Amino acid sequence: METIELLGSTMGLGFIAGIRLYATVLALGLAIQFDLLHLGPSTEQLRVLAHPAVIVASGIACLAEFLVDKIPWVDSVWDSFHTFIRPIGAAVLAATVLGTVDPVLKLTLVILCGSVAFASHSSKAASRLVVNHSPEPFTNIGISLAEDVVALFGVWLSLRHPLFALSLVLMFLAGFVLVGPRVFRSIRLQIVALRALLMRKRIANANRTSRQQAIQTSNSQLASFLGIIAIHASAIPERHARCISKSSSGDTPAVGIRVAATKSIKGLRNSIGYLIIEGDDLAFVARRRFRHRVHRIKLPEVVDAEWKPGLLMNRFILRTSTSDHAFYVFKDIDIHSAAAARLSTIETQPRRIPVDSV
Repeated sequence: METIELLGSTMGLGFIAGIRLYATVLALGLAIQFDLLHLGPSTEQLRVLAHPAVIVASGIACLAEFLVDKIPWVDSVWDSFHTFIRPIGAAVLAATVLGTVDPVLKLTLVILCGSVAFASHSSKAASRLVVNHSPEPFTNIGISLAEDVVALFGVWLSLRHPLFALSLVLMFLAGFVLVGPRVFRSIRLQIVALRALLMRKRIANANRTSRQQAIQTSNSQLASFLGIIAIHASAIPERHARCISKSSSGDTPAVGIRVAATKSIKGLRNSIGYLIIEGDDLAFVARRRFRHRVHRIKLPEVVDAEWKPGLLMNRFILRTSTSDHAFYVFKDIDIHSAAAARLSTIETQPRRIPVDSV
């Protein structure tokens, strides 16, 4: 029974650390320091968290996280940085809890604790990515405050009622198995977007070859976006290219820009792929469930287009008479605020867009 209780405490703390690592450490340290939490023989090793240096360090980090976590999109950047920090921190916390337990059991529980932390962190980050698309900030703030409360309650529950905490963690893991692929796609999208934001990669003109493709459109925003594709296009992976119908000479490689699908692209939500111009179509190709899939948009059917700048990713929406088709555009495509303004102010008139390809 003692082993099961130890497992419950460890898994419960790991789950909470995946959501609020610094708050977990700070809450434990303060509770122990002020005798609000009486440690049993199996958790005596946690007393190190009551050291003043640990309390000060975790308090500063907790305050920073409390503030950052209330700001839409900034919280997603913060979560991206903590994709590995929280699981590792949870594993270190578990090692502290377990102390002198049998080395085999200790290593097993540390690995399990880190895995649970990664699962809870991934679920948190994915849910925040969805909430951040809400135009108002209050939902984000409300969820963040709820997570703060859950962190404090979870620490108490994990140490005082470990069996109940273990049952809740097992229920969470059962649900996570079902939605895990969606969660991991969201996390991967955030990591790729953050990397693009930091790198600001540009395609060198020296690596370009050119071909001309005439696109007829009366929509200025669509024309501007097609021009963006032309400027930043690069060769797409061969397996992706094979899924695209050849609209030109077989000697010319398929080119496009890397984007991600939003929920408006049925069956491909959060999938990262490539957007290319293919004749009169705009084609998005991505790999999903071990196979490649293509989503096409008929350019002549586009009646409106809208550009929405964002903190982590930009979003471009194409509207037809029947549906919307929205894509996340990564920040490695250098779109200045002035260019975004131009998209919304330029006069609408028919034109032909020369598309430079790699």
